[in-house]
Amino acid sequence: MGRSGWWEGWPWRLVQTNLREIDMVDIDADRYVASLRDLDATVAMINTSGIVASYPTALPFHTQSAFLLGDDLAAIIEACHAADIKVIARTDFSKVRHELYEQHPEWASVRADGAVIEDAGDVHVCPSGGYQRECAPRIIEETITVLDVDGIFFNMAGFQTHDYRGVDHGICHCEACVAAFREMFELPLPTSRDVEDEVFRRYLLFQDRTIRTSKERMDALIRRLRPDLAIDRPSDDLGGFVRQESSTALDRTPPEWPYSASANTKWVVSSLPRTVSSNSSVDFVDYPVRHVSVSPDRQRLRLVQSLANGGGLDHYVIGRLDDRADRSALAGVRDVFRFHAAHEEDYRDLRSCSRIALLTGRHGSTDEFRGWFRTLAEQHFLFDTLLVDRVSGSLLSHYAAVIVPDHEPIADDVATTIDRFVEDGGAVVATGRAGWRDAALEPRARPALACLGIERIREVRDEVRGAYLAVDDHTGFPGLADTDLVFVDGMYIDAEYRPGARGLLQLIPPGPFGPPERCVLPADTGEPGIVVCSFGAGQAIYVPWRCGAMVDRHGQTNTSSFVADVLEHHVGLERVGGNLPAMVEVTLSERSDGEGLLLHLVNGSGAWGGTPPIEIRDVEVVIRSIAEPSDVTGLVAERRLDSHTAKDGLTIRIPELGLFEAIRIERA
Repeated sequence: MGRSGWWEGWPWRLVQTNLREIDMVDIDADRYVASLRDLDATVAMINTSGIVASYPTALPFHTQSAFLLGDDLAAIIEACHAADIKVIARTDFSKVRHELYEQHPEWASVRADGAVIEDAGDVHVCPSGGYQRECAPRIIEETITVLDVDGIFFNMAGFQTHDYRGVDHGICHCEACVAAFREMFELPLPTSRDVEDEVFRRYLLFQDRTIRTSKERMDALIRRLRPDLAIDRPSDDLGGFVRQESSTALDRTPPEWPYSASANTKWVVSSLPRTVSSNSSVDFVDYPVRHVSVSPDRQRLRLVQSLANGGGLDHYVIGRLDDRADRSALAGVRDVFRFHAAHEEDYRDLRSCSRIALLTGRHGSTDEFRGWFRTLAEQHFLFDTLLVDRVSGSLLSHYAAVIVPDHEPIADDVATTIDRFVEDGGAVVATGRAGWRDAALEPRARPALACLGIERIREVRDEVRGAYLAVDDHTGFPGLADTDLVFVDGMYIDAEYRPGARGLLQLIPPGPFGPPERCVLPADTGEPGIVVCSFGAGQAIYVPWRCGAMVDRHGQTNTSSFVADVLEHHVGLERVGGNLPAMVEVTLSERSDGEGLLLHLVNGSGAWGGTPPIEIRDVEVVIRSIAEPSDVTGLVAERRLDSHTAKDGLTIRIPELGLFEAIRIERA
């Protein structure tokens, strides 16, 4: 495994002050540190390098700020260290100042029409070009040898196609991209961005290879020069941190995804055990509104979701903390940071107790994933999310079931690992087009997962709006006891299955839905709504439609009850019991020494509007398979909680639940 880094076990409470050049005119190191200590921050992220050098640089291609009149970065970093605050250097190599571009026009990203992308005097530069390939490593070398930083963050890494106004400029057509793509695949650049276009699929592979090669080279340089640094999204297995954001946007279609911080945190914690999940709660409303904070209650909820799912705390502001125009969010951030500071030991060295793994990945189906995530959370199943690319036999050994939510690209070795997991007694639930493409996004002749029992795809019906599934046996679907129908919207896959596979819930094709006099259901087709297939010692359940996407789009209990019944009564998975409302998210972690558990209840009832959560009284939660504890304490309420153990598990009573409760369960 290699050496341990300082970040492993560090109480991670990060504040990013995204300093403007003018902030350096009169910045005072002591006042800066005092503002961080007021929030109990343990990590600071400070701009150092890239578009602008915030320290005196000796490199001719590193534009030095003209505003370095206050305390210098070296003094600020020294003051942070004296206060036991680690410092992460924020770098950004996505752009250069226009004056530098004029000297090196070949560095720029170029649109299909030949125009370069310029914004506020900054010109976008391409990862294929000389600036990112040759100059950026030299800037990093100077930064980490001149400044005593503790980590490095790369902002806006990769191929950027959008500017800060959200304008999509398309893929880069610079000479370096044209030449490199032709050398790699002997093809011209694609003319469309459609995954069905073979050239575009090659282009996505080109992007991945270019970025991976560059990142590996940069990380190797950092490890050689400063092996003590925490690296953002490290390309090796030595760990570091993964920085993501929970944010709002003016033009984003409402409602906001209420589980943003939870979803961002889960996959990092579960897939990269030596890496800190640092999901930032972005202070401002959107890029054009950088100086007004979002709702304080939304900030609190994001931070608590990160904490409950095993991540660190992270808050991001524009400018300094000591001269903010809008200070409305800081009190809520301070409350959550101080709670964590008071209970650092309770959050150290935790591991999830979940037995369900929900797979995710960069080329997955977002709406299908979100629908499954929402159903699992609101039906109170304990679950993790795993990156498809990180799936291994050792990781899957922690789980009883794996969910593959319409995730098309699955590598051959990952598919083999999942099949072996089922053969050894595990369960898999897959939907839609799971495994229909390989890791390079190339279509397969047949789905990759043998456990699903699919012999042949006869037809993909892209639109079956108005179709239903007939529930002719409610014993396996008690959540549908009062309905004989499940509605299907969107895609349905007609397939031929292996002998012995059992089809349940018969498809009723679309029929007349108007006028009312014609609304008569057609006869069912005999095609299944789900297929159950034994495979070795385990079983696989295939849903030939996108039930998760329907939950995400419509949120009807008709669909979510179907999904919950599949998990509970056909896979045999248990939910957390009690009287918890759907909007209370539950997570359970165990201390690595095995001496205790930490149960979180997160009240998301204000999530949809960013409003205060509704206080819930007389909450009861039942956790199965837990022996009689020696002590049960609510860390938020700061008191022992009433509990008892019976055959159905440990029951804990919480008199009132505000935003969240963290419950420490000590084993006897």
